[in-house]
Amino acid sequence: MSNDSESGGRRSLDGDLLPPWLAFPNLPRFSIAWRRGLAESHLTSWTDWYLGLSERDRRVYRKQYRAPWPLWTGSYLALSRNGPAFTFGLLMTAIVFISLVSIRFALFPWVRGIKVD
Repeated sequence: MSNDSESGGRRSLDGDLLPPWLAFPNLPRFSIAWRRGLAESHLTSWTDWYLGLSERDRRVYRKQYRAPWPLWTGSYLALSRNGPAFTFGLLMTAIVFISLVSIRFALFPWVRGIKVD
């Protein structure tokens, strides 16, 4: 497991490692920054730390740090790794991602290189 210097020391006053959406509130959910640098280090540390909690502690943590809708929906469920909850978490994350990409291309056609007159 990583220490505080590697995860940026992003902990609550209770010592809990903050979830990614609170540790980096200005970083968009699907940003490339989650795959490199300090944000990646924190996300990896947080995932390992969260999976190390007991089921009871996870339940308390999820209530205390609710995932914001819609971008982080499915984060906790995807990490649960147990049957239907895992599948539902991955499905919700995929739906949100595909919806956001579809909306971007539908509302902003010039992103695809289409000239709008």
